[in-house]
Order: sequence, then C-alpha cells, then structure tokens
Amino acid sequence: MIKHTLLFLLFFTFGFSQENSTKGIVKDAETKETIPFVNIIYKDNSGNLTGTMTNEDGEFSLHHIKEVEISHINYETKKVVFENKEVEIYLTPKVYILDELIISNVSGRDFLKSLIKDAKVRAVKNSKLSTYGREIVKINNQYTKYSDAKMDYFIKKGNGKSVLQINQSRAIKSNLQDSTSSVLNGMNSAYNVRDYVKYAYNFDGIENLIKSKEYTFDRYLRRDASGFEYEYIKIIPNADSDELLYEGYVIVDNKSNKIIEFKVEIADSHKKNSKLKNILIAKLKLNDQSVWCKFKFVNNQYELVYYKNSFSLYIQMGKKVHDNVSGTFDLLVLDVKNDVEIPEKGFGGDTIFEAGTNYTQKFWEMNNVFPLKESEQRFVDSIKN
Repeated sequence: MIKHTLLFLLFFTFGFSQENSTKGIVKDAETKETIPFVNIIYKDNSGNLTGTMTNEDGEFSLHHIKEVEISHINYETKKVVFENKEVEIYLTPKVYILDELIISNVSGRDFLKSLIKDAKVRAVKNSKLSTYGREIVKINNQYTKYSDAKMDYFIKKGNGKSVLQINQSRAIKSNLQDSTSSVLNGMNSAYNVRDYVKYAYNFDGIENLIKSKEYTFDRYLRRDASGFEYEYIKIIPNADSDELLYEGYVIVDNKSNKIIEFKVEIADSHKKNSKLKNILIAKLKLNDQSVWCKFKFVNNQYELVYYKNSFSLYIQMGKKVHDNVSGTFDLLVLDVKNDVEIPEKGFGGDTIFEAGTNYTQKFWEMNNVFPLKESEQRFVDSIKN
C-alpha cells in the first residue's frame, strides 16, 4: 500500500507543467481499489457533450475541463467540479434492488442471436469515425513496440468494411539484445488495424460462441435504487469440456433493447486446455485473449465508443525462439459523422507501427484521451523518438 501511494505521488509530481490540466484517479469508495474504464462526460468548447475514459489503472488526464460527470454501470454517477490539479475521486457501488435470473421462453442464446442480427442492420450509414488508436507489443514481458495514431475510419454502409486514413502517428521500438527474443523484434500487432471497426460491429467473438454447444447464456435483470434497469447476459463455458473455451458477458440496455457493452476472454478454468499447434514454420500456444467493446445507440444507429483487443501467446520456432509474445490494441472513438463520402484509397499497412512517426502536433495529448499505464509511459519516455 505504501509503495502504491508513493507511485501515485510521483505520478502527480512530474505532470503539471501545463495550466488548466487535471490528472486524477478513480477509486471504489468501499474497497479503495482503482476502477478501470470509467466514463468521463463533459462539454467541449462548442458546448456539445463528449467524453473519454479512465485507463486500466483508473487514471485520467483532462485539459481545460473544469466540470465532469463520472459514471460506470456498477457505480453511482457523480458530478465533479475540479478545484485542484490532482484529484482522487471515489465512486459508491450501486445497490441493486433486483438481480435475478430471467425465466423466459426465449433462451439467452436466441435472445443474443436476435440482438446481433438487429445490430448489424443498424451499425453503419457511410460513417466517418474519428479515432485515437494505440498498439503495444511485449516479448517475454518486456515492451518492444509502441505506436499510436489519430485516424479516420470511413465505414461503408452495410458491410462494416473500412477505408482507413492515418492522419498523424508515432512509432517507437526497442531492440531486445538476448539471442532468443531478438529474432522476434520485427513482430508487430497480430491484428489488422484496418479491420478493428469491422471486428467491433461484427461483435467479434460472440457469434462463434453462440454457434457452439459448449456454452450456456444466462439472462439476469438488474435494477438499481433509481429505477435504472439493464439485462446482463453471462456467457458460461462447459465446465467438463477439454476445449479452450471463453467466458464473458453482454450488457443490454432495457429501454432501447440494444447491446451497449460486451467482453469475451479465455476462461481461467480452461486455460489449461490450450495446446501447442503447428502454424507454418512455428508452433503456437494461445495463453490468453480478450475482446472488450462499448457502444451507444443514437439516432437509430449503433455507434462504437471503445474497442480493445489483446492477446498473449507462446511461440516456438527452431532452437532459438521459445518466447511469450503479447499485444494490445485500444481504439477510442472521438467523433462520428454519417452520410459522408467514402475515399477510394486509404492506408494499406496492417499495423499503426508501419505508418511510422509522422506528426505535426502532440496528438496523444489532445482530445483528453486516457493516459498510458505507468509502465507503458516509462517505456515511451525511455526511447528517444
């Protein structure tokens, strides 16, 4: 606890050279634990409501913002007026007056099928998503690559495919010196940056689970003291299966009957079932994988808010490579415009890192995007760009 407090103080000591900047951390009022990915809503310079989130460690950074609304589906919403440049905000856990299993003629599986079918119809209208994206790669728990960018996704109506334009970008690399890991220094993110929005709108991962007989889908209705209701669908893997199975949840807003959040990850109980598989000249074993996504439903259309995809795998290649590789991609949507003209051409690479370093502004300090974790920031600061 003392170590955590010292790190917290150091975090705030070095970050306040700018006027009108606020850095903070959001915690559970009862446990004092940090709360990741909390919604932070505020008005921009034009008076329009916009927002950002805390990072995985509950931290946030805001510029020229004095008043915000802090919200999380499991906590009471709180309005905060900033009077100091460093703040700790405590949220009170919600008390649910109703949290019960739904008994219905429509199974959780069939209910999810219908929701996803409807969502695909309402996903896009030749839209432009202005976004901020990050890619992070680690080898044997050491950071090797970091890249981020301000990007525009132009989404074609009906199929979710995107034309991607990268406006500004950074790419940072550290060469590992040991003979084993150095072979993998050229490895980037395992996913295609052009397809991230498509993955999200296709409810990446959930459809495959619905088709499998290895899962059950329990529906719960939750209601808090204010009357706010939502449906929580728990994805439960078959406990007796020897397959590598996933677990997770889907949150459905009861008023709109639309999906507002889902998360799917390899079940801790089934990670032991992961096996080494031959892939071309290498052998791979999946250690972990997670997909997390948030939406809002506006003007009869699903709008992506946030998408996160992460993986961890073991690679065996000849005598030199016996390594654990992990990667994370975050995409935060800053603005959405509909009925736009779709460009004919866009970025042709597979990862942000391939775009290199090309920026005229410190875009990562703009739009109040959630800050890096402390260990990530140390890596970025250690490499001269």
